[in-house]
Amino acid sequence: MRNVLLFLLFVLLNSSPFLNAQELIPFNDMLTLLDSGQIEETKEALSQYDFNHLSKNEQASYLLNEGIIKFQENQLIDAYTTLLKVKALHVYASTMVIYNANDYLMRIANSVSEYSTAAPSLIKENCAIAEELDDPKLKIDCIYNSFYTELIGEDYDLALKYNYQMQRIAEQNNLQKELLGIENNMGTIHYFKGSYDSTLFYFERNLERSRKTNDTLAIAQRINNMAMLRAALKDHKASLENITEAELMARSGSDHQLLLTILRNKADILTNNENYKDATAYYYKHLEMNDTIESSNNARQLHEIQTKYETVEKELKNVALEAENLRNQASNNLLMFLLVLAIGIAGYFILNHYKSKKIMAERKLAQEERELKLMKDQELASINAMIAGQEKERLKIASDLHDDLGSSLTAIKISLENAKERTSDEYSKSILENACGILSETYAKVRTLSHTQNSRVLSEDGWINSLKDLADKINKTGKLDVEVVHSQFHGRLSNTTELYLFRMIQELINNVMKHAQATEASINITEYATTLDIMVEDNGKGFDYSSTGNKGIGLENIKKRVRDMKGTFVADSSTKRGGCTINIEIPLA
Repeated sequence: MRNVLLFLLFVLLNSSPFLNAQELIPFNDMLTLLDSGQIEETKEALSQYDFNHLSKNEQASYLLNEGIIKFQENQLIDAYTTLLKVKALHVYASTMVIYNANDYLMRIANSVSEYSTAAPSLIKENCAIAEELDDPKLKIDCIYNSFYTELIGEDYDLALKYNYQMQRIAEQNNLQKELLGIENNMGTIHYFKGSYDSTLFYFERNLERSRKTNDTLAIAQRINNMAMLRAALKDHKASLENITEAELMARSGSDHQLLLTILRNKADILTNNENYKDATAYYYKHLEMNDTIESSNNARQLHEIQTKYETVEKELKNVALEAENLRNQASNNLLMFLLVLAIGIAGYFILNHYKSKKIMAERKLAQEERELKLMKDQELASINAMIAGQEKERLKIASDLHDDLGSSLTAIKISLENAKERTSDEYSKSILENACGILSETYAKVRTLSHTQNSRVLSEDGWINSLKDLADKINKTGKLDVEVVHSQFHGRLSNTTELYLFRMIQELINNVMKHAQATEASINITEYATTLDIMVEDNGKGFDYSSTGNKGIGLENIKKRVRDMKGTFVADSSTKRGGCTINIEIPLA
């Protein structure tokens, strides 16, 4: 019977329409295609595989390539979901497949904003893989993720320490390309710290190394950095020479975003050099190029939509044709398939029933535990991404105010100043002076708003002092008297936790100001051995919290954040007695 079964399987497999394995491109070769930007070629190669007929190991590699394609096409949500499927197959997948999946999950998280939102478990897992393989490039990538987290948290000393570690690994293994990027990071960190002498040392050495690569865009980027450093040092002449060289090199390349940045920087440097005429011209060049890039992006998006529509239409036709072919073939293979299936099922259940039942139960339990842990990690990463997205929106508003509206106002003011200097009519001069005054006030308001949006959420001294600053600003309005009381509080929390707590209390105080009609409010913070207790009270009109209609989005979001931090949330309020008390308890362990 065993020989009969093997014969029938042989006949069935040889009658199927699958391609010869020699005609298929290996999954590792597809990764090489993706690294070189050949997305369409990779999609075509991937389409030659039938996912359902792949082994678990091959399915993980298939999904990895599919997830990277979606990432490069900026379909971040689909890419994230696909890469999680790779993680679900980690028992079967190779070490490098899991490493790459983790790497792109972190890239997606960091693409949400400039804030690092990658789950710490992903960083830890990739560091373990790098050590296991003893691969210096992977070790540098691993340390880079930790460096990036500290850079965003503005712990510049620790960020610099991580760069020293990467520099040592790169020098020991003669990794010149990696060393170039690491030293540029070190100069940038010193710039953020205000250590301009150290910044100048690293920028000059990095620029010298970069010139040896003959990479025009890389050289232009570093000369632009040098120009901005010279401007910070008030060496305006050298700054202008650097930015002019960077502009010439950028114009010979294809990085329009880099050229756009250099044009704006040159306009500012020309203003510092009191060359207002050329400064005005470069402000206009920056604005015109920005408009051109936006139009080009819109046209590209329309083209991509049209291409996707045509692709889907073609795929539908192919599916219909394939379905017709399968129906024709089914009548010939149905009897043989049923016979093989019956023999296989009978043999499987007779020989392996008890053994496989026990093994499958154990695997299922282990898989459920792994998936539960993975879901918790990814949920925390998603919440971090939401917080980071809010901060990114503030920075985007500030950037738009400063770069676009600020550039336009500056250009108008310079034009008015030139007109005032060229007119001899006193009446006209007075009108132009009045217009300049109004424009200066408007620019000051825009600049203040920009700085307000772009300011740091938490002060250097921690979230408690940030709450006190918030209370002082509200008290100065005269509409609400806010008191911050804290006791038994001895230490700092993690940056993410402090930001969570600050945002929750800020939302509660905003609710008091908007809805409670209160004159007084208090924020009481008490640290115990294992918990942190927060109580926010007001003397307002109160509300009926038991009614579902009064549970706003703000309170529901706060409850969800507290639940994710494994804490408790209790609201005590009534329209009859007035006032409201919110109690939040967060575990410290």
